[in-house]
Amino acid sequence: MKDLRDLTFICAYYLNRGMLLEQQRVWSAYPPELKTHFHAIVTDDLSPSGPAVDVFAPTGIASQRLYTALEHRRFDWLFCRNLGASVATTEWLLLTDIDHVLPAETLLTILTKKLHASNVYRFGRVDAHHGYPWAAGSLTEYKPHPNSWLLTKKMFDRIGGYDERFSGWYGSDSEFRERVHATADRVEMKEHWPLVRYPREIIPDASTTTYQRKTAADGENVPRIKAERAQIRDADGREAWKPLRLTIPYRLEATL
Repeated sequence: MKDLRDLTFICAYYLNRGMLLEQQRVWSAYPPELKTHFHAIVTDDLSPSGPAVDVFAPTGIASQRLYTALEHRRFDWLFCRNLGASVATTEWLLLTDIDHVLPAETLLTILTKKLHASNVYRFGRVDAHHGYPWAAGSLTEYKPHPNSWLLTKKMFDRIGGYDERFSGWYGSDSEFRERVHATADRVEMKEHWPLVRYPREIIPDASTTTYQRKTAADGENVPRIKAERAQIRDADGREAWKPLRLTIPYRLEATL
């Protein structure tokens, strides 16, 4: 195939050994002509056991890098995504959670279809169930993921990336989404470009189970941080805050 663009897949890892193995199984199965244009960056949010490096293995894709955050915060996928976008070497980025797999058909579409750098793209989603690995006939439609994005590295920087003031608190993804809509020319929902979501019934560590997802503290602190941030003003009284990015140390763990 000619004129394929390159793409970097970016996700966070926290106690997701089985899900990373499944991601790598899918990457390994991509057709060779797609593998040469597909890159992956995974950041381990300092897993206390079963670190990603234990199962990080070559899959034959263009490049595969693993980073480790050297400080852990609850739900610190914001830092992990900021790091991936910062070190990515391709123009186009796909930011998602580790329990979302990019099937070959959707990858081919992303690599070949016309995309506009001034736009940001979202995905439809299907649910993998009643089988491992998922197979034809085992997928059902699922609501689109509100925090999976296809965009250029320049657009990510224009938006400002994720604001790590919100690290540690659940439910802050809407803040980034608001800035996406305020910055991009268009936000396009591609319902027929699905990601495959893995529930815990198939892979028990597909998503984080060690934290309660929504607590009273989350409901209090996310709006509190927004209000405090809005008070950061310049000399003329205009809002002067910028998203905080890459606020903790990290190391490159492996390059394959």
